[in-house]
Amino acid sequence: MTVRRSPQTERLVDIVEMLSEPPGRRCSLTDIAAALGLDKATVYPMLTELTRVGWVVKHPNTKTYRLGPALVRIGEAAGRSIAELGPTSRAISELADATGQLCCVVVPSGDDLLIAGVRDTGQSRSGGLHLRTGDRITFRPPLGSVLVAWSDDVAIATWLDRNPVAAADDHRLPERLAAVRSRHFAVEQYPANVGGFHDLASAATGAGVRGSRRSTAFVEGQQQTLDADVLVGAIDERAWYHPLSVNAPIFDVDGEAVGALCVLGCSAPMSGTELNRRGELVSSVAGRVTDHLGGSSPWN
Repeated sequence: MTVRRSPQTERLVDIVEMLSEPPGRRCSLTDIAAALGLDKATVYPMLTELTRVGWVVKHPNTKTYRLGPALVRIGEAAGRSIAELGPTSRAISELADATGQLCCVVVPSGDDLLIAGVRDTGQSRSGGLHLRTGDRITFRPPLGSVLVAWSDDVAIATWLDRNPVAAADDHRLPERLAAVRSRHFAVEQYPANVGGFHDLASAATGAGVRGSRRSTAFVEGQQQTLDADVLVGAIDERAWYHPLSVNAPIFDVDGEAVGALCVLGCSAPMSGTELNRRGELVSSVAGRVTDHLGGSSPWN
């Protein structure tokens, strides 16, 4: 089912996101209207409502706008709602320090995956990916395998059906899911056209790309560039790989995968031996998070 989009809602989101970067940013009505490509008469009523409910504060003298205190309350509520993923903050920091790469935690959200936390050492070269908390990833093959590999047949079939090309193939992806289960981590590698992927990633997640435009461009880019061969099956220690992401699952008390730790990007290809070491590191850290949550891994 196609959901009809709401331009006015998208503009409200754009305003809030614009004022969030960098933190403490203040903008005039003219600045905001120009950045959104709208006239001031269209933007002003939205700013007035955001100010009325405390999401935005208007300076009495300069007439500039900044984020308001009501969003602090909302942010605290959001933090409590995902309190079970609290241990992942330290975990992705540990992985970022150990690998020198951009690291994140993803959680399922309906038919999508949502980035719930990001850590970057500032030294990583993530191939044009400038991810931030709240970015949306399409939960369709080949992405998200680490969250469905231990699911029942119905959940796996639903995941496969989100990619018609993958659904037409009756053996490759199921075999690769079996490899994920066997080693306890998943690997997605860069598509053959690495340069094209970098260009799309930079265009979708670069500076100034925000709101619905960022979300749409990011998801469309994934659908255009990531085919079934991105998901790595059995790892040959003598072969070379260029991993886009190495992921390991986090399980709750019912043995359900509630999230995944991810090490993103790699500046150069690595051997299968090195790739296995990285996967084992991510899996080990994810296992500690599962233990902290009182969770249960299916293989234990």
